[in-house]
Amino acid sequence: MKKVRKFLVVFLFVACLLTALRIKGLYTYSHDGQIIMAPAGYSSTIDGVYNTLSTAWGGNITEDEFKSPEDLFIYTETKTVNGEEVKNDVIYVVSSSATSQYNNLFVFDGNLNFVAKYNQFEVVPDNFTDEELGRMKTRIDGGTSTSDMLTSVYSYATIREIEEVPYEERTEEQKMYIKLLNVSGVYRGVRNKRDSNNVIIEGEYEDLIYLCDTNNNQIVVIDSQTYKVVQVISSPTDQAFANKTFSPTKVLTDSAGRLYVISTGVYEGIILLSNRGEFMRFVGVNYTSLSFWDALWRNLATEEQRSKMTSILQTEFKNFTIDSQGFIYTVSRAVTNTETNVTDDTAMIKRINQAGNDVLIRNGYDVPKGDLIYIKTGNDAGSSQFSGITVNEYGVYTVVDTKTGRLFTYDKEGNLLYISAGKGSGITDLQNPVAVRYQGENLIVLEKNNKAIIRFTPTEVGSLINKAVQYQSVGNSEAAGEEWQNVINQNPNYELAYVGVGKTYLAAGRYLDAMAYFKIGYNVEYYSKAYKLYRDEKIKRYFPYVATVLVALIVAGSVYGVVKKRRNKKSTSLEIGDE
Repeated sequence: MKKVRKFLVVFLFVACLLTALRIKGLYTYSHDGQIIMAPAGYSSTIDGVYNTLSTAWGGNITEDEFKSPEDLFIYTETKTVNGEEVKNDVIYVVSSSATSQYNNLFVFDGNLNFVAKYNQFEVVPDNFTDEELGRMKTRIDGGTSTSDMLTSVYSYATIREIEEVPYEERTEEQKMYIKLLNVSGVYRGVRNKRDSNNVIIEGEYEDLIYLCDTNNNQIVVIDSQTYKVVQVISSPTDQAFANKTFSPTKVLTDSAGRLYVISTGVYEGIILLSNRGEFMRFVGVNYTSLSFWDALWRNLATEEQRSKMTSILQTEFKNFTIDSQGFIYTVSRAVTNTETNVTDDTAMIKRINQAGNDVLIRNGYDVPKGDLIYIKTGNDAGSSQFSGITVNEYGVYTVVDTKTGRLFTYDKEGNLLYISAGKGSGITDLQNPVAVRYQGENLIVLEKNNKAIIRFTPTEVGSLINKAVQYQSVGNSEAAGEEWQNVINQNPNYELAYVGVGKTYLAAGRYLDAMAYFKIGYNVEYYSKAYKLYRDEKIKRYFPYVATVLVALIVAGSVYGVVKKRRNKKSTSLEIGDE
């Protein structure tokens, strides 16, 4: 009977667990890694789904043109209107094909209304040297698209003839274009303008769009206003990049105009290029960890023995983003040592500084890695598989998991705030999300399988949590505490909210109350901190009284000793006198 009861308990637990894993975002994890039912932080409705049937696109995009969306980027433009600064979002999406003509850049406004689409970009030969033109590649349309050198399509003789005609007088047939092949990444950034000697021109800037032209093995840089080619970055010629194929899939730039590039098949890390496209170094390599004995054996093994060992590769990055401070947030797959079959999933999310070091804070109940509980065997086995990451202005970041279609959101301390979305048959479900971006407090997700852009908005609880975290980030602990208390009222099982309220009490000097909340929130570190401050406060408050009593006792004892000594001496004298 006991065995039957034990079996039923285990069966019910597993059933509840699998049910929870199927529910979209209606759970989170407790301090000990167990599932706790909780509302999603973000949700979407059919009104938030944009595709080729949407009225916002006005029939300007066909299904073939939006056949394989690969990347999405949101850029906020600042313009002066009637003496006031006005900010407007511009949304860019690239859709690719490795075997056809459908390689497009789509431009939308902040409300995802269609603005424009481009499938080729003009090259004005007057602006480039022969060497630069000689490195450019373009797609050749035919039965199956291939690529060729631009100078093979437009001979140097043709280019010379074009240059002799004033640009304003050139016909469409006298213009040159680069066509992309399997475009997979888009980014827009501003950099200092430089002269022919690469010296910065003070006060002048370039506002540029960067496109990863993957199968043409180049990055095409275009002007954000004219959409003409400004620069083409081909494979680095540095010896450190020898024997590697430059197949860029994602790109971003920093404030100095340097390019950070993720390239297929490059495992040494992110490729860092100068503003001219010159190779500088690899950044943030994903190391594969070896045990002491594995490392020792590899060092002692002969060349023949090493050749028979299974090669160990670092995992490549899948996507990244950069925050306002210049830190790069990256996502990659878990690293598996094929010899020991041990998987390390603790560094799938990184925050890389200028020195190339991972400085992501991991102070949560567990390290940020998506689902903590997952299936061990089968097609869906293994840890989360992240395909995109985004960070907002106060350090909260969200990663998207292609395996489960979920959005995991963390604060800058590494605490899991909430889980949202999930796979399913609904139009707002995420079958194969490939990119995610913050737009204010909303999340914009690019869904590849459903060929759609989906806007997610905060739920009631998600909005409360966001406000609490934002207040904490600016040091307004009182307002943060109020929001955390509202979260508790909505969901008493949300442990992190108790920690948030505890921090408010800690800042207010209410250490006993803080300890009580930290205990409920299972935060040992802050409980110890509150206890220490409580102990120090009590010592400081009562020490003068205790010290006074101790001194009084010491003095009283000394006086008593002197008196007693005198009495004993007097008594002894009297006894001698009597004799």
